[in-house]
This record gives sequence, C-alpha cells and structure tokens, in this order.
Amino acid sequence: MWPEGADERRGPEQPRDRPRSPARAALEREHVRAHLRARLKLLEVGILLDRLQSEVDSVEGALGQGRCGSGEAEERVLKLYEKAERKAAEVARMGRRIVELHGQIDSCGFS
Repeated sequence: MWPEGADERRGPEQPRDRPRSPARAALEREHVRAHLRARLKLLEVGILLDRLQSEVDSVEGALGQGRCGSGEAEERVLKLYEKAERKAAEVARMGRRIVELHGQIDSCGFS
C-alpha cells in the first residue's frame, strides 16, 4: 500500500499502451544488473574497510602496550588498504557506467 500522496511524488505514469523497444528493454536490464554489481562491490569495500580498521586497531593496541610494531601487521594493513583502494576504483567505474546507462535510456525515448 502506498503512503498518502505517493502518486504526486512518483511523477507521471509511463504510457502502458506503447511497448518498449527491445533496445530500451536491454538497457534497462543492464541498468538493473549494474546497480546490483555496484551494491555488491560497495559491500565488499565496506567489509575490507572493517577488516582494515580492526588491523589498525590491533597494531595501535600493540604499540600502546609497549610492544614493538610488527612489520607483518603493517604489511597486512598496507595490503588491505591497497585492496580497498582497488575495489573503490571499481565502484567508481561502475558508477560512471550507471550514469552512462541512464543517459542511453533517456535518449531511447519516453521515460
């Protein structure tokens, strides 16, 4: 059930009597897939950032207790950081692709 006034926020209805072109339908399918891929990548980046934070916290904890900072721990942090950077770059590319798809869909005809 839609909240009161939802029709006004959704905008005008698409004409349902005109069939969508195959090209537009294909673009819309690709658009949905691109959104799903981007969301999955964002989840991966979030998980990597959580792992990175816990590694940094453990290294800082070891330093705070007077133990020497382990070269291994710093190396793990750097590897996680680089991996998170790569994933973030992938997400940015996916975002640009989604914007391109929006433009292509808009140029295909009625929205």
